[in-house]
Amino acid sequence: MRAASLFAGGLLALSNVVAIPGTAKVKPTNTPNKRWNDGFVHAEGGKFKINDKDFFFAGTTAYWLNQVQINQDISTTLNDVASDGLKVARIWGFREVVGETNDDPATFTQQWVNGQQKCNQPGIDRIKFILDEAEKRNLFVQLVLTNNWAPDFPPNGKGNQQPGYLSNSFGGIDTFVKQVHPENCDHDLFYTDDAVKAAFKNWLSCIVPQLSNHKALFAWELVNDPRCQGAEGTTTSGNCNTQTITRWVAELSQFVKSLDPNHMVASGDGGFFCKNCQKLNSHSKRWNSDYGPIGPAFDGSQGIDTEDILRIPTIDFGGFQLFPDQFDYAAKPHDPSVPAFDSLLQDGLDWIDEHISSAAAAGKPVHWAAFGLVEQDDAPFFVPFNSTHVADTFLDDTSNDTNPEDWDDHFDGLPDTVTRRVKRAQRVSSDRQQRRAYGTWAGRAVRGGAHGITNYQRGQSNLSHRDSSKRSIQARQDSHSAGSDEGGNSPNDGYRISKEGIKVIFRRTASAQNANSGTA
Repeated sequence: MRAASLFAGGLLALSNVVAIPGTAKVKPTNTPNKRWNDGFVHAEGGKFKINDKDFFFAGTTAYWLNQVQINQDISTTLNDVASDGLKVARIWGFREVVGETNDDPATFTQQWVNGQQKCNQPGIDRIKFILDEAEKRNLFVQLVLTNNWAPDFPPNGKGNQQPGYLSNSFGGIDTFVKQVHPENCDHDLFYTDDAVKAAFKNWLSCIVPQLSNHKALFAWELVNDPRCQGAEGTTTSGNCNTQTITRWVAELSQFVKSLDPNHMVASGDGGFFCKNCQKLNSHSKRWNSDYGPIGPAFDGSQGIDTEDILRIPTIDFGGFQLFPDQFDYAAKPHDPSVPAFDSLLQDGLDWIDEHISSAAAAGKPVHWAAFGLVEQDDAPFFVPFNSTHVADTFLDDTSNDTNPEDWDDHFDGLPDTVTRRVKRAQRVSSDRQQRRAYGTWAGRAVRGGAHGITNYQRGQSNLSHRDSSKRSIQARQDSHSAGSDEGGNSPNDGYRISKEGIKVIFRRTASAQNANSGTA
């Protein structure tokens, strides 16, 4: 029988750990030498370009790819990505461990021991291997450098609580803060404290120069979904606002550019607007004074003003995410006479339109970098990004859905009323609703001119079992709970794409984007 997880452990050899230079010595050394006409993707004239040709793409988020232990499984995954017509894989380019570990050295990139920060070269080499394999298949990789969501997981976690399984179990912002300031762990110190910023720059100084000449690297993403607030159990100072994070993005994007002038930089923000915020970067006002009441995606409450960030000169393109299960994207209060799912669907369409318009106004391309909708069969595995445990679900409303297998070839979907589930404040959708939403949203993004459309998250079912010689001692002793991907499946946090109907939608999206590039 196959082991229950893909992910690895093994005795850490100290010779495999490379110390990062001290914080006082961090200085960019690269001299700007852009090579954007030599196979590097870049932004120009409001579009992505490769060798002066337009580049539109569909992609997939496989955050877990650097945790897959068998090299052939990485190759297999990228083969399947390419076969689907997708052009960009978005992955986590990091994983941090705290303390001594017996994890496979190739599955983490940084280690903290007694407050000392070390860069782990085997983990960087694994990412280099992913880039090498991507290049063989004419694919690109967007590397995420850290994560806003880094809750404390229980020790000796099982199943979906194993380190490197869920997207929020790789370490992140709060790991930096807690290691630098164990007595004051406010999440937003990451953006303001000089010592914490220096530690993050140490990490950047480890990974960025090593990959600065790799043509398969699409872009650096500073943080996945930066916000003033962190995961459950974290605290904030109360002093963080949109300008706090905008200033941080400006400083750190400039730093990355100084280390690597060849590649684009994205903030990674979730795309939240701030209608009434004072801007640091001048741009034309897009909001009507009589816009009326606004929702939390438009009021700056997340600490993000995506339009202000987009105007930073060292940010090359706009980005946004869409996860209606976990956040309210409505610009205005919903009409109670409209079915809840129809309102959710329209919120997504409006969100896409706003971001395409915002990027066009800034003269930059836009990448819809992540989106997902939890379907009822995956509800038992759904762990919100700010949490460590599966969200409780219950049946909320049921009615008949006629012709559930029928859906429009052009992504427009058909009217329906279906089963939905509710957990906490989030919705869980039926298979029918998920297909309708993904098809409708992707179709709008293609027709609206979104330059990149990347789903969350990639599902693979043909991976090898874990190499028992490199598994951790704890993993050998533990049995794995349901949802731990027995049989060589990739992780599932509730968003794993495994059904053929959804895969077909994204193959069609890829075909349409490739046609826009002239490569269909």
